This record gives sequence, structure tokens and C-alpha cells, in this order.
Amino acid sequence: MFLLPHLVGPAHAHSGAVPLRGIYDWSSLPDAAPGAWITWDVYPSIVLGCLAFVVAYELMAGPLRRAWSLADEGPSRWERLLFHGGILVVFTSLQGPLHELSDVYLFSGHMVQHLLITLVFPPMMLAGIPPWMWDPLLDRRWALALGRVLGHPATGFVLSTSVLYLWHVPSMYDWALRDHDVHIVEHLSFMAAYVVMWWPALSRSERLPPLSPGWRMIYLFVLTIPMKGLGAVITISDVILYPYYAVQPRVFGLDPLADQRTGGLIMWIPGGLVFWVTIGVTFFLHYAQDIARERKPAVLPASEPVA
Repeated sequence: MFLLPHLVGPAHAHSGAVPLRGIYDWSSLPDAAPGAWITWDVYPSIVLGCLAFVVAYELMAGPLRRAWSLADEGPSRWERLLFHGGILVVFTSLQGPLHELSDVYLFSGHMVQHLLITLVFPPMMLAGIPPWMWDPLLDRRWALALGRVLGHPATGFVLSTSVLYLWHVPSMYDWALRDHDVHIVEHLSFMAAYVVMWWPALSRSERLPPLSPGWRMIYLFVLTIPMKGLGAVITISDVILYPYYAVQPRVFGLDPLADQRTGGLIMWIPGGLVFWVTIGVTFFLHYAQDIARERKPAVLPASEPVA
């Protein structure tokens, strides 16, 4: 099992050594000051990255759309709302109180952060970009070929699963928490991999369309397995897998093991629920379209005039 090499011997977190097996005693851990995690540290990389996406979108929606004759009308109000809402999810996830909570105090807070940037941001972004913004990017043959590889369901499954499991190896997880540059790479790899993962289900491109409803539901079901499996392993573990959090001041009355199990449950249940909701929406939309087609009156050919 990929976790076993990291579960032997003491694990050093900050200035203390945390036993990974046996009876735990958290009585020496202090409680964090009330509201200590409610802070708004601003990271220029996050601000500039989000601003770049917003500016690029608005340029394509207005000046470039008219200059290149991409479409008669810009994005709808809902498309704009979804796209900018997705960027806001990233902005508020990677800085501010949730960022402080996840980077300093709680493993479970980190799981909430990861679910937001993998299961909320990518669907909102993809739904907010109209087809005429995607398809000009695929004009060149090499771009279309690359898009077909990246947009293949197997690519989405393998890439997202690999990134998910890689960054939850305890040594990798600890490295990302201790090195801010590595943490940036971790978050970027999550967002990129999960945009690729969601593409076969939610693509709006006419050149790289999504899977048919039936295959889409099968694909989404398969995607539940890696996240629910990892979440289950973390939830039922009776050892501290991520000792970084085991020496931090406590918030919300959660001891480190309860915090770890809460984080595993967040990945296991809400994480899987996102896929099941998407499967349900896909099924009912497809069913409604079938009913509408059946009820649509047939167009009869015009009768020949009687001589």
C-alpha cells in the first residue's frame, strides 16, 4: 500500500516528534486564539492569476469577439456569472480565512479547499465559457490533436487520479505545506488535472464535444471510485497520516485524529456526492429531452393538389 513506507518510526513536525502508533495524548496542544484563522493575507500570485483570467475572458467576450467576428453576441448573463463565480471560488479558497485554516490548523480545512478547486471551480469555468471561445483555439491540426488526447476520458481519469494520490502521499503532502512554491505547484496541478477530468462530461466545444449522456454517466461513476477510496482510507485510519497538523494549536475543539477523520469524510461523502448530483442532472436532462422529442408533432409532407 502506498502509505506504508511513510508510517514507520516517529514523524517530526515543526519542533516536536509525533508517534504514529499507540495511544495519543493531545493534552499539551494549546487552543488557538479565538478567530486566529480569520485573516486576509493577500498573495500577489493568486491576485494576478485570477485577474489574468478575468481580463482574458472579458477581452474575448468583447473587443476580440468583434475584431475576429467570433460571434454576434457575447456570453450570456449566466455564462458570465458562472465563469466569474468560478474565479471567485479560486480567489477565496487560496487566500483568506480558508487558506489560513487549511495551511496552519486543520487537515479537514485543507480538504474543503481542495474540493472547491477541483470539484467546484472547473465545472463553473467550463460552463461559463461559450463554444465560440473554445473552437478558434482548435483551428490548427496539432491543437485539435492535442485536445483530443487531453479530452479523452482515459486521460481525464488517469491524470486526475495520479495527481490526487501523488499529493496525498504523506511526504509529498508535508513538502507542499512547508514550501510555499511547492504548494503553488500542487494547487495548479489540481486545477489543471481536474479541468481535463471534467472536460469529457461538461465540454461545450463543438469540435471536442462531451460524451453522450449514457457514457457520461458511466464516466462520472468511475470517477467516484478514486476519491471515495482515498477518503475511506483516511477516515478509517487509526494512525496520524499527516503529522504536520498534529502539533498545531487546535480550533473548533478537534484533536488531530478527529480532524484527519473529518477530512477523510469530507473527501469521501461530499466529494462523491458532487459526481452523483452531476449523474442525476445528466439523467433527468436527457430524459426530459427524450420526452420533448416524443411529444413534438411530426411534420407531415404537403399533400398533392387534386387535379
